[in-house]
Amino acid sequence: MRKLLIITSMYTGHGHKSIADALAERLSAYDDIEIKIIDGFSLMNRFEQYMAEYTYGPITRMPGKAWEWNFLAGLTFRKPVVSVVAAMIRAKLLALLDSFRPDAILSAHPIFLATVLDVLDDAGLNIPLIAHEVDLIDITEYWYDPRIYRVLAPSRESYECTVAHVKDPSRVIEVGFPVRSRFMNVPAPAPHEGIVVTVMSGSEGSGIIRAVVRVLLKRTDAHVNVVCGRNKKLRKKLKKAFAEHYHGRLSVMGFVEDIQNVMVASDVLVMRASPNAAMEAVALNVPMILFGQLAGQEQHNPDLLQAHGLAKYCSAPEALPDCVRALFADDGAEIRAMRAAQRAYAPADCAAETAKLLDSLIKPLEK
Repeated sequence: MRKLLIITSMYTGHGHKSIADALAERLSAYDDIEIKIIDGFSLMNRFEQYMAEYTYGPITRMPGKAWEWNFLAGLTFRKPVVSVVAAMIRAKLLALLDSFRPDAILSAHPIFLATVLDVLDDAGLNIPLIAHEVDLIDITEYWYDPRIYRVLAPSRESYECTVAHVKDPSRVIEVGFPVRSRFMNVPAPAPHEGIVVTVMSGSEGSGIIRAVVRVLLKRTDAHVNVVCGRNKKLRKKLKKAFAEHYHGRLSVMGFVEDIQNVMVASDVLVMRASPNAAMEAVALNVPMILFGQLAGQEQHNPDLLQAHGLAKYCSAPEALPDCVRALFADDGAEIRAMRAAQRAYAPADCAAETAKLLDSLIKPLEK
């Protein structure tokens, strides 16, 4: 029995966990591979985990450039960050490796690449580490460690970015973006009257959702769903501000387990340019209007998604009503074109293909 340890994250956005879950789902079809998924931050003590992981949501919701400064600080002080995190995770990681004894490790989070490799090197352990990138184009140097066995790039752009920065390009493989099975082949909803717009902004409900919701309710006739994620305060504020006046046209939701059903029942998604949510929308074949992105790892996602015809970008909330109306003009010509581009961009099950690749990569590593 071969063993694969997958390291992800639960609370620094939902994309890391979604990718890990998508791969684990497909790998479950391989009877001779045992999978163990862990939250890498759980290898720290409670205080360290809280400071490293649970502050992600509040920082992304802060006004101004709080997240941009946080992101740039992480890059500027990469070497000391790696050293500190390696020290934090060392004891629990070594205990886990001793009990599980994996043939390979796959990390879907950049902070658990060089840090894990440092622990392995110090302990004299020769366990190959596979990196699965989670971003579409803006790939940071955390992913470029030459000790990584293979780097799996989820887009042509991420592949080209990585190849341009690594010493051995043969270790980089373009695989496509893995999507959980529940976002694949979802039945079309029953026909409905009017336009349904669903506003999303990541699992933490970050961004300028309140302004987005206000302008959509005020200047369109659409029914507006709002997915607030884990941001309970935002959910309460939206209900207080809009529910009474726009009764019957507004549905405010928290963290939705069956989000795929909400998405596929929508005529258009108005969302932050999160790579995971965008690729789930592509798999569901639902048109998108993008209204923002996190500085750093999402900076150029709108450009990429527009270049492939997968989404439309709106620079400010005030312009959203016109963007919505344009999509449905000329009997929905832009909608049809966007759906066709999405079907062409992701015609296959990338997660299944990546699982097949992982099966071939782990085979030579059996003890």
